Amino acid sequence: MTSINAMKFNDYSGIMMCDEQRGWNEEDMKIYVSDKIKPCIPPEITQDTGLVAAYGNTGTSTVGDEIKFTIFKTLRGDYQNFKDKCSKVPKHFKTIEDLSVTVFDIIRNMKRNHVDQQLKGKFGFDAIDYLKGSYEENGKKVEIKDKDTISQVHNLITWKDRGADVKPIFLNAGLLAGYDNKEGFRVFHFSLIHFFREAVQVIYLADGSGYDTVNLLLSDYTSQKSLPERRGNIDRVEGSMELISALNTASRRNVGIGGYYNIILFNGQADYKARMVEIHDHRSKLASEIMYVRDNNLISHDTAYGLIDKILFKQESFEEVNSLLEKNCSNTVKLKRILRGYKK
Repeated sequence: MTSINAMKFNDYSGIMMCDEQRGWNEEDMKIYVSDKIKPCIPPEITQDTGLVAAYGNTGTSTVGDEIKFTIFKTLRGDYQNFKDKCSKVPKHFKTIEDLSVTVFDIIRNMKRNHVDQQLKGKFGFDAIDYLKGSYEENGKKVEIKDKDTISQVHNLITWKDRGADVKPIFLNAGLLAGYDNKEGFRVFHFSLIHFFREAVQVIYLADGSGYDTVNLLLSDYTSQKSLPERRGNIDRVEGSMELISALNTASRRNVGIGGYYNIILFNGQADYKARMVEIHDHRSKLASEIMYVRDNNLISHDTAYGLIDKILFKQESFEEVNSLLEKNCSNTVKLKRILRGYKK
């Protein structure tokens, strides 16, 4: 599991964020290699239409990678077919809601294929055969009427008994966020357990490891905002700060979260090539440290605000912002000790 999060600032901008930790060898080892949120729009589509989006998955890494790869591949094929029917380069392809339907279809087909593989391996037939009540074997029709077999198949298809056989398939959730020129910035939530696709109607959504902590902290933040603000007037720097701070807290309290954060920023008012910016290097680590230092009262809120603005939105260098962090800190010795993990 990992933590995947999204927040809407206004009708044209927002943020996605996740960590990079995953468990290995039945959670005995943790490694920092997961790439849980990825851009999913082929560059030629963004270049022509301005559509930008990213999909994040929490649960089984291989399932998430399969979904993200299939989204990218499907969109590239669909766009080429769409483009062939146009007399000129299209200015519009899909809205984020249209894209969410495509993603849901991909998830449904992936889930069905993986469950069918389990059924074929165990019983020699797939889910369609189960629903028909029979299958063919060596050219002969075989009725599916053994009660124990029917019960086992039902459990596999619905994951009623929460068994290990299909756990890697069902124990997944996803977030899709992006901007299109017709509908603006939107976020959609998917679940493979409860199997739904739904538009996120609030300004943020957290899922995966530590979602309870992130939800508590972000709900405190958003509940202080007026209704007009919650509907689309969140300061992008302030919103990013609160999300980073919440993920920091979840990381300290949950063994499933760790490593550098992957931060994806959306701005529909920017040039097509700059509508989506991905930050996953030392700058993301510095951003998390800035908020950790602020939460430990070594820099003021205003100082943290300025530093986060510089490192995330003004794209100033790591070296420059890191130097400013030390310069504005009230106690540089304590700063270095806290960031090294010393007790307060």
